[in-house]
Amino acid sequence: MGAPAMAADLPVKAAPPPAASWAGPYVGVALGAKFADTTWTTTSTSDLPGTIVDASSPDRFRPTAFRAGGYAGYNWQWAPWVYGLEFDIAYGDGKTTHAGLPGCAINCAGAPGPGVDTSSVKLRWDASARARLGYLITPDSLLFASGGVAWQSIETTGFCQHSLADPQCTVAAGAPFDTQSNSKVLTGWTVGVGFEQHLSGNWLLRAEYRFADFGKFNGVFAFGAPGVPAGADTSRYNLAVETHIATLGLAYRFGAP
Repeated sequence: MGAPAMAADLPVKAAPPPAASWAGPYVGVALGAKFADTTWTTTSTSDLPGTIVDASSPDRFRPTAFRAGGYAGYNWQWAPWVYGLEFDIAYGDGKTTHAGLPGCAINCAGAPGPGVDTSSVKLRWDASARARLGYLITPDSLLFASGGVAWQSIETTGFCQHSLADPQCTVAAGAPFDTQSNSKVLTGWTVGVGFEQHLSGNWLLRAEYRFADFGKFNGVFAFGAPGVPAGADTSRYNLAVETHIATLGLAYRFGAP
């Protein structure tokens, strides 16, 4: 008679809470830094015969920018595997300026350089569309890799003076200054790795690193002034562009907690 009563008094073990779901759409914001490694190679400093490219080409420009942006995506989950698609866009304004124009900063036209000439590379906005694949090392901790297509807005600028002492630009009346710029949106590929932590509710905290390669693009600075023969001061070059991005992000996933 006593045994059933004693059994009824034993505590009942609570069922474990359900594991958090990672499936569903999400949006987030990210802050971090963007580092570019660009190589500027001048192929010609004039369209006239006898052009000289001196040893200042190639030249490496490494602009750095603070980066702020947003991302959105959708996750599917199968056991410990989480996979999905993600899109992001961000703005970062970073610029590096060097004395002289690559290929004409030492002595390319009989005038020692760099004189007043300058050249610069500027980073602007970037975006990407990527696939993601991750593995849950714990129910709330995800290691992931991603890869896809990336876009980078970039600007190159050259500056010279049409004076006798200038290595790139030949003399013109009044010795006017001359600034030329080229803006491009480059398309390339990107890969990255990251770590994401499920916080309380539906919040996700992440740290991520990505590398992108945009290949090379060709640019032309058509320096010129009244009285200067057409093409005499035209600088032709190509720029190879790679970027590194490191960010911290906070996202909200829609759906059941």
